[in-house]
Amino acid sequence: MVEWQGKRYWIIGAGSALGRAIADQLSRVGVELLLTCSEPEAMARLAEMLPGKAEVLEAEVSDGEAMKSAVASAGRLDGVIYLPDAVGGHGARTWDTAAIKQVIDRNLDGALNTVGAVLPGMVAADKGHLLLVAGLSAYRGLPGEIGYGTSMAAIMHLAEELYAELRSTGVQIQLACPGHVIEPEALAEGDTPAALPPSVMTSEAAARELFEHMNDDIFQRSFPTMRGWVVRLSQLMPNWLYYRLFRSQL
Repeated sequence: MVEWQGKRYWIIGAGSALGRAIADQLSRVGVELLLTCSEPEAMARLAEMLPGKAEVLEAEVSDGEAMKSAVASAGRLDGVIYLPDAVGGHGARTWDTAAIKQVIDRNLDGALNTVGAVLPGMVAADKGHLLLVAGLSAYRGLPGEIGYGTSMAAIMHLAEELYAELRSTGVQIQLACPGHVIEPEALAEGDTPAALPPSVMTSEAAARELFEHMNDDIFQRSFPTMRGWVVRLSQLMPNWLYYRLFRSQL
């Protein structure tokens, strides 16, 4: 088990349901947090609500220089978590190039700018933890996921490339691929998390999975567990079988 007390982590995309939940999880075990998202006011409220030390670090993920400046002002960082914050896939029958590019640019540029800002220092010091979050739609193409799924696949590939090069160093690279994450309040009255579809989980449950992943030295983890294994095994399916079985979103 990792000793978390006193560690200092930067969560980028902390305004998402999973971002807020993992911030709460880490704060409760003694991690000092820096919080970034596109709404600084929301981050200020989150920082006040967390049980441990947390502060807002304003930075625009689409601006590489702004991300480097944020790192320079952040001080010591033991780890960085990048969560894409642009959601919404598009279909082939309702093609919108501008909207698709907006999602891809936001998610992928954010990942590249994050890596570009924090990785050189980690490599130079031969220590640090970088966790990139993609999604189950990264594994194979699905209907209605153009843009979002494209960016998730690119982030997954980026994490794989980083891990392939740095796995024998002191820099820990991890990849997490959650399914659809919702707030507990989004559950219908009388419903429990057990009643959710196989690819959907509450932010609290997803944060527990993510935190467990951060406590091990395994590179990649997908959750919910059963659906994660289904989509990973789908990569081995021949195309005719995969596209017959996966006719709708996971």
